[in-house]
Amino acid sequence: MSFYNFHINRLKTIILLAVFSVSIQAVHAQVCSDPFNVIYGINQRGNIVPINVNTASVGSALTSSDDADFPGNTYNSNSIGLNIQTSTFYYFQKNSSSNQKFVSYNTKTKTYKTLANSPISGSDVRGCVTADGTGYYCLDGSHTLCYYNIAKDKWTKIGSNLFDQNDKDLSSTLDDMGSGDIAIDGVGRLWIVVASSSKWGIYMMDAPLPTTSQSYLLLNERVAPTQPTPTNDPFGGIAYNASGQMYMSTQNNLYLLNDDLSISHIGAFSTSGVGADLTSCNFPFSVLGFTWKDFTASLPNNNWVKLAWDLNQGINNLGYHIERSNDGQSWKEIGFLNNIPSGGTASYTFLDKNPENGMNYYRIQASGFDEKTRYSKTIAQNIKDQRNLRIWPVPASSFINIETSGRAASTNAIIRIINPIGQVIISSPLHAGTNKVNIEKLHPGIYIARIKLANGSLINKEIIKE
Repeated sequence: MSFYNFHINRLKTIILLAVFSVSIQAVHAQVCSDPFNVIYGINQRGNIVPINVNTASVGSALTSSDDADFPGNTYNSNSIGLNIQTSTFYYFQKNSSSNQKFVSYNTKTKTYKTLANSPISGSDVRGCVTADGTGYYCLDGSHTLCYYNIAKDKWTKIGSNLFDQNDKDLSSTLDDMGSGDIAIDGVGRLWIVVASSSKWGIYMMDAPLPTTSQSYLLLNERVAPTQPTPTNDPFGGIAYNASGQMYMSTQNNLYLLNDDLSISHIGAFSTSGVGADLTSCNFPFSVLGFTWKDFTASLPNNNWVKLAWDLNQGINNLGYHIERSNDGQSWKEIGFLNNIPSGGTASYTFLDKNPENGMNYYRIQASGFDEKTRYSKTIAQNIKDQRNLRIWPVPASSFINIETSGRAASTNAIIRIINPIGQVIISSPLHAGTNKVNIEKLHPGIYIARIKLANGSLINKEIIKE
């Protein structure tokens, strides 16, 4: 299958999943009747409650210890996830490995079910259900990732060897930041918030998520785990809204993580203690966007163009394609910078050492995990003709003439003729005035004449050998 067809089929799957999810939500209105305004929390006794995201007000509990088959009072319930296909919550009523009880609650039939014991170590602190409702993932206090197959009522221990994109072992980070939560987006990526009483950060595991044992698990750092918490109370729950922002909760307070990674306090829960964990009906395709702040161009030596841009980049970005145009219409990529994982504002610079004479237009294309295209504004920089270089004839059969003057005329200037695979075929010094270079032995085709000036800058010109 081609790369293009793969992504087309993936997009079709995503669209079908979105349509299917919406239809399911409409059928089981008792849970997901208002996904824009309502998420769900659980307190440590195992009571599931709806939460209004605009006011942090808590509605009547969906579960009750008075229910005939209530799975028992506890003081350490956690790791709630919602299967929107069946309107069923999955969670640990008791989350200790030595005394665990993993259960489900179907809100349509109002029935509980005690499920198979998990392979967690210690206690479980993070859990969620996949967008298609086939599985449940949890990450326990010993940073072991486990998978539960809902149809088979069967657990698999995935692994605990977690590393970031720089191959850094995350064991100590996760040990120090033992709180937090996980959530899966609409394309199957796992987002992991880690937190302590003073710091928090975000990691992402790319899709497809593993369902079998793994010796190595890669987590991409999306927000460095150095962000200060708004209080001395760790985040214990996260849930998406429809646009891909995250609600984050402590035991007693609800916050919104904005696109620029700032945190807004929505309010204290009207019923205390329901922020031990969160879940929602939303599985957005894009998680946390970003906003451009500034984009400028300057001439550090009257020959190079320095580009600089600042943005509140969120956590959904892969990197930045730098594009240049001579007419503002036809664009060519001249470089790429990887995303710098950070919270809040990030700053980038790029040096174009080979601008064209005359007007140069620049723009930045941001590349995201959601495969959306986001462009900066377009800016222009005029490069005056100070390099005075002319090559003729084009095409040529035996010789090319190179005339240099001004900044291009230097005893230290060199011309190199480069073939299409990057090999230097001819190298020759240049002097002021007209230089003649023999290309008679070159095979017919297109070559690059690369002139290196005394200051180290390069001028590339295309030549054609007949």
